[in-house]
Amino acid sequence: MKTLLSGLLLLMSLGLSGQDFKKLDEKNVDSKQKEFARKFASDYFSRQISEGTYQFKNDEATDDIVKFLTPEKQKEVYSQLKSSFGAYKSLDYSQTWMDSNSKVIIYRFKSLFGDSNHMEIRVVLNDKGKIAGFFIKPWAETLQ
Repeated sequence: MKTLLSGLLLLMSLGLSGQDFKKLDEKNVDSKQKEFARKFASDYFSRQISEGTYQFKNDEATDDIVKFLTPEKQKEVYSQLKSSFGAYKSLDYSQTWMDSNSKVIIYRFKSLFGDSNHMEIRVVLNDKGKIAGFFIKPWAETLQ
């Protein structure tokens, strides 16, 4: 299980380890960016369910994310998720966090896989508003 989850953490070299993050009050959350992150995560998994793959649009994500999330990698990851936790069913926005240097924003979504497996889908946007990280991990109430 640990190996599977390690393979599912798709955060790309942001250098986030050890940084301080603060949870944003909802009134300080950029609604357009939040919707962008929600739509990406929802569309990503909708494509997986239909046995397709997500096709990144121009300048939507960093080059590292686009290079890492190849169609083959997407299929491999979703296959592992599905066999371990069940098929993706839904996601709901939960929280937004910002690093102390205002370089990245983390949008957390609580998702349901199978009948009862809650997972976190985390979409990280850089200071240019591009997708710079993407996590899928077991749900925890706070940022970990």
